[in-house]
Amino acid sequence: MGRNIFAFCFVLSLLCGCCSSLGCKWIKDDLYKPTSKETMILLKHMGEEFVKERAHMHIPPKAYKMHKHTKLGDNVFEVYEAFLNISKIFNLNQDSVTTWNRTALDIFRNNLYRQTKELKSCMQEMKYSDNRRSTEVKTLESYFKKLEHFLENKNYSARAWEVIRIQVQDNLERMDRFTAHIRTHMMDNSNI
Repeated sequence: MGRNIFAFCFVLSLLCGCCSSLGCKWIKDDLYKPTSKETMILLKHMGEEFVKERAHMHIPPKAYKMHKHTKLGDNVFEVYEAFLNISKIFNLNQDSVTTWNRTALDIFRNNLYRQTKELKSCMQEMKYSDNRRSTEVKTLESYFKKLEHFLENKNYSARAWEVIRIQVQDNLERMDRFTAHIRTHMMDNSNI
């Protein structure tokens, strides 16, 4: 009986070790790239070609940048938090957005979910600085809250959604470049 439990635990630990290492493969093996590209293309083609109204909100200048005081886990956490916030926004009231292709919107949301899930898996095996909830992450959260308030103040109008779509598109492009930098550092270091 004791040997069976030992064998079961040994096999289970091998399986858990195997599965947990898959999370970082999402970034290391560039598996995020096709999903990221598809997500950006879907968002780009979802909206109208021209929007007059602009939000007076800018992505925080220190967001999506490598910093000396952070570890790779902190950077992955920042991207993860951004995806969570974008997902939250795209689950708000979209009744007024009648021009968006609903199938494309569903695929877009599924891609956001997948990226969030894969990044969460990757984070489980990463190293973090003492304060993972850095100023950059808090500033990003505040920025995304402003986007939510903008939508709310504009009664979730189609024009407001177009402004948000453009803001999110800019975020996704920056996040894509940032994740490429993270990948480069992962390949160069064993700091995960």
